[in-house]
Amino acid sequence: MPFKLKHIVIICLLTITGLQAQPEVEAPLQQQNVDTEEKTKTKIGVKFTMGLSTFRGDAFDQPKLKYGFGAGIYNIVHLNPQKTMNLHWEIDFTFKGSKFSKLNDTSFSKISLSYMELPVYFSIQIANTPKNQPLHLLMGAQFGYLFRSSLNKAFGKYSAVKTDLPFNRIDLSPALGVRKDIGSGISMQLCFKLGLLNIYNGRFKERVDNPDLNNQNYDYRDITPALKDGTHKAWNMGAEFSLLF
Repeated sequence: MPFKLKHIVIICLLTITGLQAQPEVEAPLQQQNVDTEEKTKTKIGVKFTMGLSTFRGDAFDQPKLKYGFGAGIYNIVHLNPQKTMNLHWEIDFTFKGSKFSKLNDTSFSKISLSYMELPVYFSIQIANTPKNQPLHLLMGAQFGYLFRSSLNKAFGKYSAVKTDLPFNRIDLSPALGVRKDIGSGISMQLCFKLGLLNIYNGRFKERVDNPDLNNQNYDYRDITPALKDGTHKAWNMGAEFSLLF
């Protein structure tokens, strides 16, 4: 084989080998993002809440709505490829309670309760929009644990406060609501929750009848209106509006 022809053949072979060794061209970045979104089985994010709450029952006189707030994390697990059915659960810290009508200058005006809550919902899509921003119905239940409580003893700017109130710490509520996607990975959520467990008990009256004189926080003799005995009951109830990111 002539010298020049030999070099031409070698160059051709190297070129063919190099072409075969090149990696496959990746899909455009936009297509990759679409594929990743379609394969996503779960969504995790943060939640911020504004709420209204009060007590029902006969343990407290003239309860009124109280503003509250909360924050937490959530996880939405998609149960089908269309993402129309989901398991939705959260871990939240919420602040609720009740205000009361002003009876006189020494009456207590507000009870504040701080809960760690674990709501679990089954969500099902009930509507959608051309921009793929679905509306889901939420049906579930919530477990709550009370970790802090306080009673604002008087109306006015310089009021006294009692803390560590003897409420029952465990609460359980059915929950019903809706969640609406509004774009950019953000959703709005509205939920209604009605407590099933009585959170009031006779220990309130015990602190009136047998106060701890060494601890003013456990002395309820000066609370007006006087706290009732354990035959009376109180349940939490409220509504929450949340933004999910």
